[in-house]
Amino acid sequence: MHRLNHVIPVFSLMLTLASHAANVLETSTAGAEAMLVKDRISDAIYVFRAPYDLERWTATNSVVVINDADVTVFDSCSRAVTARAVIAEIRKLTAKPVRTLINSHWHLDHWSGNAEYAKAFPGLRIIATAQTRDYMQFTGKTFFATSAARGAAANRAALSAAIESGRLADGSPLTPEIRARKEHNVAAQEQFAVEILAEPRVLPNVAYKDAMTFWSGRREFRLTSMDGDASASTVLYLPSDKVLITGDVLVTHDDGPGPPPWTTNSYAISSWFDSLRRLAALDADAIVPGQGPVLHDKAYLQRTIELFQTIIDQVHAALGSGAVTVEEVAANVNVDRIALAYTPGATQPDKNFHDILMDLIKKTMQEARDGVRARSSAE
Repeated sequence: MHRLNHVIPVFSLMLTLASHAANVLETSTAGAEAMLVKDRISDAIYVFRAPYDLERWTATNSVVVINDADVTVFDSCSRAVTARAVIAEIRKLTAKPVRTLINSHWHLDHWSGNAEYAKAFPGLRIIATAQTRDYMQFTGKTFFATSAARGAAANRAALSAAIESGRLADGSPLTPEIRARKEHNVAAQEQFAVEILAEPRVLPNVAYKDAMTFWSGRREFRLTSMDGDASASTVLYLPSDKVLITGDVLVTHDDGPGPPPWTTNSYAISSWFDSLRRLAALDADAIVPGQGPVLHDKAYLQRTIELFQTIIDQVHAALGSGAVTVEEVAANVNVDRIALAYTPGATQPDKNFHDILMDLIKKTMQEARDGVRARSSAE
C-alpha cells in the first residue's frame, strides 16, 4: 500500500505533462541523422553526438568501432530516435552487424537506446560492469521519467511566473522571442518525460567486475571499471588504435573544453582522482570524453588532475586547521589560476565553474569525514 501511494502521484504528474506536451519532440530518423555531430577518428572509428535540442538530456558521445567482421558500439544515447539515427549512420558506413554494445554507466543518456540496438541486431551482446547493471535495474524508466517530469514542472512554473510578471527570474524582460523559445523547450521537456516512461529498458546481458578484455578479429578491447561521474563506470581502451573512450569519467563542453567534470553521485572524490591518473598513464593519441569533442592531447585531462589534487590538498588542510562549515573550507580553497586555464583568454572562470567547484569541495569534505554530509553555516 505504501508503494502504491508513492507511485500514483508520479503517473498523475505524467498525465498532466502529457496534456501539456505539443509533439515538439517528434523527429524522423532522417531528421535526427541531420542533427548528429559526426567526428571521424580513423577509417574504423567514428564518434556520433546529438545536440540537446534532439536528446533533451545531454549530448552524449556514441562511439562506433568497425572491426574485421562486425561492429562494436560504446553507449547508446538518450532517445530511441537518436539510437536509430546512429544505427542508420552505421549502415551507411558498413554492412557488418553490430554484435557488441558497451554501456559505460547507468545514467539515462548512456543506455536508453539499448532496445533499438537489440531490435536491430538480434543476439546482440550488451556489456557493462556488474555494479552498473545493478544500478540500471534499481533505477529504471520510472526513476528517470520522474526526474525529468519534476524538472519540466519546475520550468513550467517558472515560465508561468515570468509570463505573469513579464520578467525573468534575473529581472530581465520576457520578450516574445524568449517566451516562444522557453515555451517550446518546456513542452519538449514535458513530452520527453512521457517518452521516457514509454521506452522499454534492455539491461546488459554480459557483466564483468574490475576489468575485461576481448578481441574482435585483430582488434583488442580493454574494458576497465573506474569511478567518475558514476561509480563502476566502464572505460574502453583500444591499444592498437591508441584511442581512449572515457564515458563520463571525463567530460567537456559541447563546443570544446570548458569547466571540469561535474560530480553528481558517489562522494568518493579520491577514487575519481585515481581514475583520472590511470587514464593519463595510458598511451592515447585520441581521447573521447563522455560528452564534447574528441581530444587529441592530454592537456584537459592533466588540468583536471591538477584541479582535483589542489582541491583535495586545500580542503584537507582547511579541515585539519579546524574549519567546519562549507563556507569556512571554501574560503581556504583557491583554484583561480586553474579555473581560468579552462577558458583561455577569459578574464573570469566559466559561469558554471563556481557551482562545480562547490560540489567538489562538499564531496571532498564528505569523504574526509567518512561520508558525513558537509553542512553550511545556514543550517
